[in-house]
Amino acid sequence: MDKDVAISSEHLTKVFRVPLERTTSLRQLAARGFRPSGSRRFEALHDITFAIKRGEFFSVIGPNGSGKSTLLKIMAGIYRPTSGRVAVTGDLSPFIELGVGFNAELTARENVFLSGAILGLSRALVEERFDEIVQFSELSEFMDQKLKNYSSGMLVRLAFALAIQAHADILLVDEVLAVGDAGFQEKCFDVFRRFKAEGRTIVFVSHDMGSVQEFSDRVLLLNRGQARGIFSPAGAAVEYSRLNEEHANMLLADETGVPAVAGGNRARIVSVDMLDGKGNATHAYQRGQPATVRLRIANPERQPVNAGIAIYRNDGLYCFGTNTVVSHATVPTDAETVLTLDYPCMNLQQGTYWLTAGLFGARLGTVYEMRERLYSFHVGQADGYEGVVYLTHQWGTPDQPSRPAP
Repeated sequence: MDKDVAISSEHLTKVFRVPLERTTSLRQLAARGFRPSGSRRFEALHDITFAIKRGEFFSVIGPNGSGKSTLLKIMAGIYRPTSGRVAVTGDLSPFIELGVGFNAELTARENVFLSGAILGLSRALVEERFDEIVQFSELSEFMDQKLKNYSSGMLVRLAFALAIQAHADILLVDEVLAVGDAGFQEKCFDVFRRFKAEGRTIVFVSHDMGSVQEFSDRVLLLNRGQARGIFSPAGAAVEYSRLNEEHANMLLADETGVPAVAGGNRARIVSVDMLDGKGNATHAYQRGQPATVRLRIANPERQPVNAGIAIYRNDGLYCFGTNTVVSHATVPTDAETVLTLDYPCMNLQQGTYWLTAGLFGARLGTVYEMRERLYSFHVGQADGYEGVVYLTHQWGTPDQPSRPAP
């Protein structure tokens, strides 16, 4: 393997055998004549090939069930591939299932030393860094409580604070921060920034496209066990949005393809997409650019309808919502209608966002249809401003006129 490569995967395939029937008692087994229940073949990963360079921050993204965690567990040596191979050069620390090896009947203090030994840390080293571990975890008041009394968030805090003491060359991180609060997550990300600056190799699995955008050098996108490609962070956000749109459209087609019930045949949403300033369909914007939402409506009975669009950030934050009632807009009562919603200046900050669309009667209390997460898009920015939206602003003093910020 190339000396500049930390991890390589060649035609990696992983197949699981999933039992068709679960046996929970001897009586059930005897009733079946002690014959095996049979199983089905599930291919979690198929023919995955890539190489991760030393010092690279390499992210793996994809919908639930796409094989991300399976891939990391093969890298960590927890699973063996069915075919193909994975080669790892260097010391590896998996942040995959933090807290594995903890004993719920022991106190947090006792578990720090127990898990430290499992991680290969000497007792003297754990004693030396004990205060640092406790301070990072923010659990000083609970160190003499048994772990069975800890919440899942407290367990993650303790496990992560301990795991980062293992100075490995390669780190595998699998959404271990999902249950931590925002403040603790930011502390963990500071650790990742430090590790990246130190030149460590990090493989990061996440659904948080904001974090993927900030840290990643390259991004592998998986879908149903297959590699959709390796992209730049911006390219991955766009491709992931397209993948989510395909999935949403499949669900929409499945639901709208069902024959209408008696008395139904109500107005429905046919599709939602977004356009750039030139009228081209897109999933990617730079902050400040114009954006247009295009909503197609079928209204066979030509009933009075109203429409609404809401924007949510990928973490669920409700960013903005509008509808034709509050905006005093009229929706034509044609059998087929195309509505456009124009944002002259998309001032959302960098991140991945979702559109939710609603279709209502003459009053908003009559809901014909509500479609969540119908279309995703990514907003990029080239500056260091933070927050949810960009607010036009300028700095100044009483003695000097303020000037608009760039």
